[in-house]
Amino acid sequence: MDAPAAVEVLADPEMTARIIRNLIANSLAHSAGDVEVKVALAEGQALLAFRNPVAAGTPLQPERLFERFYTADEARTSRPSGLGLHIVQLLAEQMGGSAGASVEAGSFEVRVKLPLAAAPDP
Repeated sequence: MDAPAAVEVLADPEMTARIIRNLIANSLAHSAGDVEVKVALAEGQALLAFRNPVAAGTPLQPERLFERFYTADEARTSRPSGLGLHIVQLLAEQMGGSAGASVEAGSFEVRVKLPLAAAPDP
């Protein structure tokens, strides 16, 4: 993925800001190190990816992370509520995009894809 000079998306500004805030909060709360943020073009869409290391033994189930109220630590009684990534997915879908996650080699990555804005007529 090469980073483009600028990416224009067809998206609601407030919904997009909420997605970014939730991804930042999730990264800060659960990262075991530095957070990497990428903006790129992928499959004809704009891609926003947040990647961070996770502590060894962290029980993550990427297929469940976007479920409402899901938290990896079932015993946790304090914040967070497990709604952050669920909201990210809902907002992305409402704008014609998608959200996904993966865990590989000790790193957790959340990817949000949004439709590109139409190029202006010449």
